[in-house]
Amino acid sequence: MEKLQIKLEKWVNGGYCLAHHDGHAVFIEGGLPGELVDITLTKQGKKEWFGVVTSVLEPSKFRIPSDCPVYLECGGCSYRHLPYEEELKLKTNLLESMFPKWKGKTDVIFGPMEGYRNNVQWQVVGNEIGFFEKNTHQIVSKTSTLCKNVDKRLLVEDSKTILTQNTKHQKFSRSISLRLSKEKIVQYDLEETEIEVLGTQLKVPAKGFFQINQFLLETWLKKMKSLLPESSNVLELFCGCGTIGIALREKITSLYGIESHDNSIQYAIENAKRNGTNSFQYVTKDLYKGYLPKELKQYAIWIVNPPRSGLSKGIIDSTTKLKPKIMIYSSCNPSTLQRDLRLLEAVGYRMDSMSLFDFFPRTNHYEVLVRLKRG
Repeated sequence: MEKLQIKLEKWVNGGYCLAHHDGHAVFIEGGLPGELVDITLTKQGKKEWFGVVTSVLEPSKFRIPSDCPVYLECGGCSYRHLPYEEELKLKTNLLESMFPKWKGKTDVIFGPMEGYRNNVQWQVVGNEIGFFEKNTHQIVSKTSTLCKNVDKRLLVEDSKTILTQNTKHQKFSRSISLRLSKEKIVQYDLEETEIEVLGTQLKVPAKGFFQINQFLLETWLKKMKSLLPESSNVLELFCGCGTIGIALREKITSLYGIESHDNSIQYAIENAKRNGTNSFQYVTKDLYKGYLPKELKQYAIWIVNPPRSGLSKGIIDSTTKLKPKIMIYSSCNPSTLQRDLRLLEAVGYRMDSMSLFDFFPRTNHYEVLVRLKRG
């Protein structure tokens, strides 16, 4: 692979520093703006190249020693060579560059930067367990024992025992998915998870989605609650097993939840009953196909928590017919959020609140929570 000496210019999305060489934009991992570094190119396209720092010739004043010896191999983290307070500034600047009107006005919420993950998926290759090296199917040695993002209870010190348990399944699994449950640790692709949050008892189905940051979950829900008017009639899209609406039930008069996975809907129905909320309705529907029924016009408040692909054209178009007054939108992908907000603004919505939740410290990812009002 080709090696280059290059001057790094600025941060861009994805955890990269941008540089230029011979007419190519070069996206580099492991560097800091202003540094002169040696890099190894990992990918060379017609216009864009990608590389990783191999040595630092002129370090930035912000550079710190990484507390993980394999973070560049693993590829799960982007900022372990940068102080956390600088990481938060960086993420805020990148977000506000996408929404210039909110420069200096974004609410930034963060918690502990270690041990925050309540779940993990360890890869299995032969007798090895850990994370794959970036863009390969090779295990990075010791990642299952030293990853600082994962709650210590989910680390695997005794790989022999867990591999023996894994082979007892009817079909050997090439990964082991662990999640903190109320009383124990479960393999969440095989077992349900029990969660307690804001006085709410929840069960999550096997393979069901749940927010990973155990320290910020309550804060995130409380922020949504503060954005919600009293006695709200809520349409909750991508409702999963009902977590958000049920946790915010004190401010909700009626709720209609939609999710594409029938198993999650069955759990949402049971979770609502378990928490004494009998007026909530839940249905299964593919939210990436078609439009929302006109009967849903009675729900003036929408809560949406889509996957990384964001909202569908059908959902955006449905706002012009159903005319919700308020939309509370939580996004794990600022790029699709930016796209969706541009479309929603075109049909009469305006953002009046934006919060950055650092759900994923030391990585390039974060959650953004916004509120939109019509008119």
